[in-house]
Amino acid sequence: MYVTIRYLSVIREVTGTREEVIEIDDGSTVEHVLQRLSKKYGKSFQRMIRSGRDIRGLQIVYFVDGKNIDTLRGFNTSVHDKSELVLIPPVAGG
Repeated sequence: MYVTIRYLSVIREVTGTREEVIEIDDGSTVEHVLQRLSKKYGKSFQRMIRSGRDIRGLQIVYFVDGKNIDTLRGFNTSVHDKSELVLIPPVAGG
């Protein structure tokens, strides 16, 4: 199975990429995908994901196929072949 991962804002700065496609096992969840990405991108990414906050301390929002995982099964939300997982830190400004 293949899943597209999209990184926005400061998360993109940590990963050094805007988007990638990774191969995952059948039955994978958002948690499985994040664990795999943490191994790939190291401690900065891992700390962000583990804390649930970006490097500015703002909460990260996760979407699978256009739906906030908080309205689904959270980190236990299943991902499927050709799913899209988007990691979005809130935008601050004024």
